[in-house]
Amino acid sequence: MFNYLERNMSEKLAAPATSLVKALDVLLALEQSPEGRGVTDIARALGLPKSAVHRLLVTFQACGFVQQQAETSRYSLGPVLARLGLRAADLFTPRRVARPHMEALAQEVGETIFLGVLCEESVLVIEKVEHNQVLRISPELGTTLPLRQTALGQVWLAFCPVAQREALLATLVAPESVIPTERLLAGLRPELSTIAQQGFAVSFETWMPDLCCLAVPVWNRRHALVAALAVAVPRSRMPQPQRHDPFAHGAPALQYPTLLPALLRTAAHISATIP
Repeated sequence: MFNYLERNMSEKLAAPATSLVKALDVLLALEQSPEGRGVTDIARALGLPKSAVHRLLVTFQACGFVQQQAETSRYSLGPVLARLGLRAADLFTPRRVARPHMEALAQEVGETIFLGVLCEESVLVIEKVEHNQVLRISPELGTTLPLRQTALGQVWLAFCPVAQREALLATLVAPESVIPTERLLAGLRPELSTIAQQGFAVSFETWMPDLCCLAVPVWNRRHALVAALAVAVPRSRMPQPQRHDPFAHGAPALQYPTLLPALLRTAAHISATIP
Protein backbone atom coordinates (compact mmCIF):
# COMPACT_ATOMS: atom_id res chain seq x y z
CA MET A 1 0.00 0.00 0.00
CA PHE A 2 2.77 2.38 0.92
CA ASN A 3 4.65 1.64 -2.31
CA TYR A 4 1.50 2.33 -4.34
CA LEU A 5 0.89 5.65 -2.61
CA GLU A 6 4.54 6.62 -2.94
CA ARG A 7 4.55 5.80 -6.65
CA ASN A 8 1.27 7.62 -7.22
CA MET A 9 2.57 10.71 -5.42
CA SER A 10 5.80 10.56 -7.45
CA GLU A 11 3.83 10.42 -10.71
CA LYS A 12 1.75 13.41 -9.64
CA LEU A 13 4.86 15.39 -8.82
CA ALA A 14 6.40 14.48 -12.18
CA ALA A 15 3.30 15.52 -14.15
CA PRO A 16 3.34 19.08 -15.47
CA ALA A 17 1.06 21.62 -13.80
CA THR A 18 -1.52 22.38 -16.47
CA SER A 19 -2.28 25.89 -15.26
CA LEU A 20 1.42 26.75 -15.14
CA VAL A 21 1.97 25.39 -18.65
CA LYS A 22 -0.85 27.59 -19.94
CA ALA A 23 0.65 30.61 -18.21
CA LEU A 24 4.06 29.93 -19.73
CA ASP A 25 2.46 29.45 -23.15
CA VAL A 26 1.00 32.95 -22.88
CA LEU A 27 4.44 34.30 -22.02
CA LEU A 28 6.09 32.42 -24.89
CA ALA A 29 3.48 33.76 -27.29
CA LEU A 30 5.15 37.17 -26.92
CA GLU A 31 8.65 35.92 -27.74
CA GLN A 32 8.67 36.73 -31.46
CA SER A 33 6.50 39.86 -31.27
CA PRO A 34 8.51 43.00 -30.42
CA GLU A 35 5.52 45.07 -31.56
CA GLY A 36 3.35 43.34 -28.96
CA ARG A 37 0.19 41.24 -29.14
CA GLY A 38 -3.34 41.82 -27.95
CA VAL A 39 -5.38 39.62 -25.62
CA THR A 40 -7.71 38.45 -28.39
CA ASP A 41 -4.82 37.54 -30.67
CA ILE A 42 -3.06 35.47 -27.98
CA ALA A 43 -6.28 33.78 -26.85
CA ARG A 44 -7.13 32.78 -30.41
CA ALA A 45 -3.62 31.47 -31.09
CA LEU A 46 -3.55 29.35 -27.92
CA GLY A 47 -7.21 28.31 -27.88
CA LEU A 48 -7.75 29.82 -24.43
CA PRO A 49 -10.56 32.04 -23.06
CA LYS A 50 -9.87 35.77 -23.37
CA SER A 51 -10.65 36.26 -19.69
CA ALA A 52 -8.02 33.69 -18.66
CA VAL A 53 -5.38 35.21 -20.94
CA HIS A 54 -6.15 38.69 -19.62
CA ARG A 55 -5.79 37.55 -15.98
CA LEU A 56 -2.45 35.95 -16.72
CA LEU A 57 -1.14 39.02 -18.54
CA VAL A 58 -2.22 41.31 -15.70
CA THR A 59 -0.39 39.03 -13.24
CA PHE A 60 2.73 38.97 -15.39
CA GLN A 61 2.58 42.75 -15.75
CA ALA A 62 2.43 43.18 -11.98
CA CYS A 63 5.61 41.08 -11.70
CA GLY A 64 7.38 42.97 -14.49
CA PHE A 65 7.44 39.96 -16.82
CA VAL A 66 5.35 41.78 -19.44
CA GLN A 67 4.53 45.40 -20.14
CA GLN A 68 1.52 46.98 -21.81
CA GLN A 69 2.00 49.54 -24.54
CA ALA A 70 0.04 52.70 -23.79
CA GLU A 71 -0.73 53.53 -27.45
CA THR A 72 -1.98 50.09 -28.58
CA SER A 73 -2.80 48.29 -25.29
CA ARG A 74 -0.78 45.36 -26.65
CA TYR A 75 1.49 43.35 -24.40
CA SER A 76 5.21 42.69 -24.90
CA LEU A 77 7.97 41.10 -22.84
CA GLY A 78 9.02 43.15 -19.82
CA PRO A 79 12.27 44.30 -18.19
CA VAL A 80 12.31 41.64 -15.46
CA LEU A 81 12.51 38.91 -18.10
CA ALA A 82 15.32 40.81 -19.78
CA ARG A 83 17.17 40.94 -16.46
CA LEU A 84 16.64 37.23 -15.85
CA GLY A 85 17.74 36.36 -19.37
CA LEU A 86 20.93 38.37 -19.12
CA ARG A 87 21.70 36.88 -15.73
CA ALA A 88 21.05 33.35 -16.98
CA ALA A 89 23.34 33.98 -19.94
CA ASP A 90 26.12 35.17 -17.62
CA LEU A 91 25.76 32.04 -15.48
CA PHE A 92 25.56 29.62 -18.42
CA THR A 93 28.84 27.70 -18.29
CA PRO A 94 29.50 27.11 -22.03
CA ARG A 95 28.95 30.78 -22.83
CA ARG A 96 31.08 32.03 -19.94
CA VAL A 97 33.93 29.63 -20.68
CA ALA A 98 33.83 30.13 -24.45
CA ARG A 99 33.88 33.93 -24.60
CA PRO A 100 37.65 34.58 -24.21
CA HIS A 101 38.50 31.76 -26.61
CA MET A 102 36.01 33.14 -29.13
CA GLU A 103 37.57 36.60 -28.88
CA ALA A 104 41.01 35.15 -29.62
CA LEU A 105 39.65 33.15 -32.55
CA ALA A 106 37.87 36.17 -34.06
CA GLN A 107 41.13 38.10 -33.87
CA GLU A 108 43.06 35.23 -35.46
CA VAL A 109 40.79 34.53 -38.44
CA GLY A 110 39.29 38.01 -38.83
CA GLU A 111 35.71 36.78 -38.97
CA THR A 112 32.62 36.57 -36.74
CA ILE A 113 32.46 33.67 -34.28
CA PHE A 114 29.32 32.45 -32.60
CA LEU A 115 28.19 29.72 -30.21
CA GLY A 116 24.91 27.82 -30.32
CA VAL A 117 23.05 25.35 -28.11
CA LEU A 118 20.06 23.15 -28.77
CA CYS A 119 16.76 24.80 -27.83
CA GLU A 120 13.78 22.52 -28.41
CA GLU A 121 13.88 21.86 -32.18
CA SER A 122 16.27 24.67 -33.16
CA VAL A 123 19.72 26.00 -32.33
CA LEU A 124 19.85 29.10 -30.12
CA VAL A 125 22.68 31.59 -30.64
CA ILE A 126 23.93 32.33 -27.11
CA GLU A 127 27.19 34.17 -27.79
CA LYS A 128 28.82 36.08 -30.63
CA VAL A 129 32.13 37.88 -31.17
CA GLU A 130 32.43 40.13 -34.21
CA HIS A 131 35.60 41.24 -35.95
CA ASN A 132 36.02 44.73 -37.35
CA GLN A 133 35.39 43.72 -40.96
CA VAL A 134 33.32 46.23 -42.90
CA LEU A 135 31.28 43.42 -44.44
CA ARG A 136 30.11 40.88 -41.88
CA ILE A 137 26.99 38.78 -41.65
CA SER A 138 25.88 36.65 -38.71
CA PRO A 139 22.78 35.93 -36.61
CA GLU A 140 21.98 38.16 -33.65
CA LEU A 141 22.10 36.87 -30.07
CA GLY A 142 18.92 35.02 -29.23
CA THR A 143 18.26 34.00 -32.83
CA THR A 144 16.98 30.46 -33.30
CA LEU A 145 18.39 28.66 -36.32
CA PRO A 146 16.89 25.71 -38.22
CA LEU A 147 18.64 22.37 -37.84
CA ARG A 148 18.67 21.28 -41.45
CA GLN A 149 19.76 24.48 -43.20
CA THR A 150 22.58 25.62 -40.91
CA ALA A 151 26.03 24.30 -40.08
CA LEU A 152 25.32 24.64 -36.35
CA GLY A 153 22.14 22.59 -36.70
CA GLN A 154 23.87 19.93 -38.77
CA VAL A 155 26.53 19.60 -36.07
CA TRP A 156 23.84 18.90 -33.48
CA LEU A 157 22.16 16.34 -35.71
CA ALA A 158 25.44 14.61 -36.52
CA PHE A 159 26.99 14.46 -33.04
CA CYS A 160 24.10 14.22 -30.56
CA PRO A 161 23.08 10.84 -29.05
CA VAL A 162 21.20 8.49 -31.37
CA ALA A 163 17.86 8.68 -29.55
CA GLN A 164 17.96 12.47 -29.52
CA ARG A 165 18.94 12.53 -33.21
CA GLU A 166 15.99 10.36 -34.19
CA ALA A 167 13.61 12.59 -32.24
CA LEU A 168 15.05 15.71 -33.89
CA LEU A 169 14.94 14.16 -37.36
CA ALA A 170 11.26 13.37 -36.87
CA THR A 171 10.57 17.08 -36.37
CA LEU A 172 11.99 17.83 -39.82
CA VAL A 173 9.13 15.94 -41.48
CA ALA A 174 5.85 17.83 -41.81
CA PRO A 175 2.98 16.02 -40.02
CA GLU A 176 0.81 16.24 -43.12
CA SER A 177 3.42 14.63 -45.35
CA VAL A 178 2.24 11.50 -47.18
CA ILE A 179 5.79 10.44 -48.00
CA PRO A 180 7.33 8.00 -45.46
CA THR A 181 9.72 9.63 -43.03
CA GLU A 182 12.62 7.38 -43.96
CA ARG A 183 12.31 8.26 -47.62
CA LEU A 184 12.32 12.00 -46.84
CA LEU A 185 15.39 11.62 -44.62
CA ALA A 186 17.24 9.20 -46.91
CA GLY A 187 19.47 11.92 -48.34
CA LEU A 188 20.16 13.55 -44.98
CA ARG A 189 21.45 10.51 -43.10
CA PRO A 190 24.55 10.04 -45.33
CA GLU A 191 25.31 13.76 -45.00
CA LEU A 192 25.20 13.49 -41.21
CA SER A 193 27.44 10.41 -41.32
CA THR A 194 29.98 12.35 -43.38
CA ILE A 195 29.87 15.27 -40.94
CA ALA A 196 30.45 12.92 -38.00
CA GLN A 197 33.43 11.34 -39.75
CA GLN A 198 35.10 14.58 -40.85
CA GLY A 199 34.40 16.43 -37.60
CA PHE A 200 32.76 19.58 -38.98
CA ALA A 201 29.77 20.89 -40.93
CA VAL A 202 29.71 23.56 -43.62
CA SER A 203 26.83 25.52 -45.12
CA PHE A 204 26.80 27.78 -48.17
CA GLU A 205 23.93 30.31 -48.21
CA THR A 206 21.40 27.62 -47.28
CA TRP A 207 19.82 29.70 -44.51
CA MET A 208 20.62 33.31 -45.37
CA PRO A 209 21.89 34.83 -48.64
CA ASP A 210 25.67 35.50 -48.67
CA LEU A 211 26.17 33.71 -45.32
CA CYS A 212 28.55 30.75 -45.19
CA CYS A 213 29.50 28.91 -42.01
CA LEU A 214 31.86 26.30 -40.67
CA ALA A 215 30.79 24.66 -37.41
CA VAL A 216 32.32 22.11 -35.03
CA PRO A 217 31.08 20.41 -31.85
CA VAL A 218 31.94 21.50 -28.32
CA TRP A 219 31.97 18.81 -25.64
CA ASN A 220 32.31 18.74 -21.88
CA ARG A 221 34.84 16.61 -19.98
CA ARG A 222 32.39 13.69 -19.98
CA HIS A 223 32.30 13.91 -23.78
CA ALA A 224 28.66 15.04 -23.86
CA LEU A 225 27.74 17.51 -26.60
CA VAL A 226 27.04 20.91 -24.99
CA ALA A 227 27.38 23.46 -27.81
CA ALA A 228 28.49 24.09 -31.37
CA LEU A 229 31.07 26.68 -32.37
CA ALA A 230 30.96 28.37 -35.78
CA VAL A 231 32.69 30.96 -37.90
CA ALA A 232 30.45 33.05 -40.16
CA VAL A 233 31.91 34.29 -43.44
CA PRO A 234 30.39 36.28 -46.32
CA ARG A 235 30.38 34.28 -49.54
CA SER A 236 32.94 36.61 -51.11
CA ARG A 237 35.50 35.72 -48.37
CA MET A 238 34.76 32.01 -48.01
CA PRO A 239 38.03 30.16 -48.70
CA GLN A 240 38.36 27.20 -51.03
CA PRO A 241 37.67 23.87 -49.32
CA GLN A 242 41.09 22.31 -49.91
CA ARG A 243 44.75 23.26 -50.15
CA HIS A 244 46.77 21.04 -52.45
CA ASP A 245 50.08 20.76 -50.62
CA PRO A 246 52.88 19.33 -52.82
CA PHE A 247 54.78 18.39 -49.66
CA ALA A 248 51.91 16.40 -48.12
CA HIS A 249 53.24 13.13 -49.61
CA GLY A 250 49.84 11.72 -50.41
CA ALA A 251 48.16 12.87 -47.20
CA PRO A 252 44.64 14.32 -47.53
CA ALA A 253 44.52 18.00 -48.44
CA LEU A 254 43.66 20.30 -45.56
CA GLN A 255 40.00 21.38 -45.53
CA TYR A 256 39.39 25.15 -45.35
CA PRO A 257 42.99 25.79 -44.24
CA THR A 258 42.54 29.41 -43.14
CA LEU A 259 39.56 28.67 -40.87
CA LEU A 260 39.08 25.05 -39.86
CA PRO A 261 42.32 24.30 -37.97
CA ALA A 262 41.87 27.36 -35.74
CA LEU A 263 38.17 26.56 -35.24
CA LEU A 264 38.89 22.96 -34.21
CA ARG A 265 41.70 24.05 -31.89
CA THR A 266 39.47 26.62 -30.19
CA ALA A 267 36.65 24.10 -29.74
CA ALA A 268 39.13 21.71 -28.14
CA HIS A 269 40.30 24.41 -25.71
CA ILE A 270 36.72 25.23 -24.74
CA SER A 271 35.79 21.55 -24.36
CA ALA A 272 38.74 20.97 -22.01
CA THR A 273 37.43 23.57 -19.55
CA ILE A 274 33.73 22.62 -19.38
CA PRO A 275 32.97 20.21 -16.49
